[in-house]
Amino acid sequence: MLPVGGDIRRPERIRFEPPEFPESARTRGEEGLVILELTVDEGGAVRDARALRGAADLSEAAMAAARQWTYEPTLVEGEPVAVRFADTVRFVLRPAGGQGMRLPPEAVAAARAAASFPDWEISGHAFTACPCDTPCPCRSNGPPSHPPCHATTATRIESGRYGDTDLAGSEFVTLGPETWVALYFDEILSEARRDAILGIFASLAPGAPQRYRAVRQVPLEITTQAARGGRLRRAVIPGILEMESLFPADAAGNLLGLIPGMDVWSNRLTYGRTGTYRYRDASVPAAWNHTGRQSNAKEFTLTLDDYRNGRMLIQHADGSGDWTAAQRAIFACPHGGAAPRGDP
Repeated sequence: MLPVGGDIRRPERIRFEPPEFPESARTRGEEGLVILELTVDEGGAVRDARALRGAADLSEAAMAAARQWTYEPTLVEGEPVAVRFADTVRFVLRPAGGQGMRLPPEAVAAARAAASFPDWEISGHAFTACPCDTPCPCRSNGPPSHPPCHATTATRIESGRYGDTDLAGSEFVTLGPETWVALYFDEILSEARRDAILGIFASLAPGAPQRYRAVRQVPLEITTQAARGGRLRRAVIPGILEMESLFPADAAGNLLGLIPGMDVWSNRLTYGRTGTYRYRDASVPAAWNHTGRQSNAKEFTLTLDDYRNGRMLIQHADGSGDWTAAQRAIFACPHGGAAPRGDP
C-alpha cells in the first residue's frame, strides 16, 4: 500500500454514496467537516476508512458512506496498486428528506408580484443530472430518493428576450434547487444578459430570496450531437463540471418519451442514460460524483405569463408523492403548461 503524494496522484472517485445526516447532529444543529483517511485497493474499492477529524456521529456517518465509494484504480508503472490518502465530507444542515423540485412556498402566494417584472419569453433546451433513482421522484411531486438534491441543470436559450434584452444563444448552468447553490454563466455573456437571466429566475418565485452561494462567469460548453439511440447532451466547465447523458430522440433530434414532470422550464421531460456527472468547486465549496445516476431532458417554450397564470406544475408542488388537485387541473387544460404546448 502506497501513500498518495509525489508521482502518485490521488485517484478520481467514480462512485459516490452521500452520507446520512445523523439525527443526533441534526437535533443539536451541528454542521461540520470530517477528514477521512481511506485505504483503496488495487481495484479502486475502499477497504478501510478512518476518521482523522470530526464529531463522533458525523465521523461514523462519513465512514459508513465512504466504504461504499469506488475510485479509479491507481497505476504505478502500469500496474494497479493499493493507495492511502485523505478525503473530506462536509455535512450541511438541510430539511430532513429534502425538498426536491419544489419552489419556495411563498412563490405561488406571491405570483401576482410577477407583474413587476418585464415580459419575457424563451425557447430552448436543458438537461439535468442528480443522484436520485430513475424516474426521479422529485419530478412527480415527491421527496428525493437520495437527498440532498445535488441537481445540476445545463440550459441553452435558442431564442427569446427579457424585456428588450435579446437572449438568443445564452448558456448557463445552475445547481440546486434546494439552496440555489451556484449559477455559472458562459464567459461570453454580457452583463445585460446575465442580469436578464437573474431576472427570469427571480420572476419564477417572486418574493422568495435567491440564495446563490456563487454566481460566476466561466468557460462553458453545452453541446448536443447525434448518437446511436438518440442525442448525446454534454456540459463542461473545465476543472469544475463534466456532465453528459444520452436521451431518446427521433431523426430530427426531437426528444421522445416525454412524460409529465415538474421543472422550472417545462411540464414535460424525458429520461435518458446517464454517463459522467462530476462536480467540484472549492469556492462554493461543494463536490460530488454521481456518475451513472439519474438524468432528464426537456425542450421548452416558456413565457412569464405561464408563471403569472399558475400554469407550471412546479408552482403547485407540496412534496406529497402524488399530483395535487391544482396539478391535475393543469393536465386537464389544453393550454396548461409550457412547451411543448398542450397536455403534459
